[in-house]
Amino acid sequence: ERAAADLDAARAELAQMVAEVELISRHYEEGQEQIASLMRQRDERDDLSAQLARERARHQSAAALLRDEKAALADKCAAADRLCGGLREAQHSLEAQVAHMSAELSRRTEETKGVLAALDKIRKEASEGAARATAAKAEANEATAALKRAEERLSAAEEEAFNWRDRCEKAEAERDESQRETKRLKARVADGGAADESMLNEEINLLKSKLNCPLCQRHHKDVTIVTCGHTFCRGCIDKRLNLRDRKCPTCMRGFSGEKVVQIYLTSAG
Repeated sequence: ERAAADLDAARAELAQMVAEVELISRHYEEGQEQIASLMRQRDERDDLSAQLARERARHQSAAALLRDEKAALADKCAAADRLCGGLREAQHSLEAQVAHMSAELSRRTEETKGVLAALDKIRKEASEGAARATAAKAEANEATAALKRAEERLSAAEEEAFNWRDRCEKAEAERDESQRETKRLKARVADGGAADESMLNEEINLLKSKLNCPLCQRHHKDVTIVTCGHTFCRGCIDKRLNLRDRKCPTCMRGFSGEKVVQIYLTSAG
């Protein structure tokens, strides 16, 4: 019984030891797992530290770049401040110039208004003057044209009068010569007797023929054409005027009814 009790006690002690071993084994496994977990955590921490180191280096590089950029920006800000100061001074100067130019523009505008008003007045006066000048010019042109026409008519009248006077003088000279020749012939007839009578009659007839119209040879010349001086009887000239054949039969120079005048070839008393 004692041995059984010792055996039971040994078994109980063995069971307790087995339970302790199992407990220790479980604790060991848990310790191994904790060690593995800690090693993983260490590795993770080392990776994180390396990453943090890289991030720190990158941040430091970025910070250096930022410091450089900050310094550059500070320089730029200083330059911008100086530029702003210059711009403010330029703005003040421009504002002063604009104010001066505005005042000058106002003054010039008033002057321009006055000038435009004066110019409008001058234009109106010039337009009225131009209208008066145009009317005066038209009147002067009409007067010049009328004077020219009057001068032309006067010149034509003077020429016609001169031609007419010359032709009248020639006709009178021919008439006087014919009259003198007729008197001589009559004297010769009276002095020479019947022997020369036939010859004298022929000369008389020849002289009388010169007084006849060259167209009809029947009527005496009693009209002349002023433009050319040729003479005909009134009947032949009126016939040509009625037939609108208004050209001189001798020289074919044109004439009108106003250019035909009466002449009188009368014998001396």
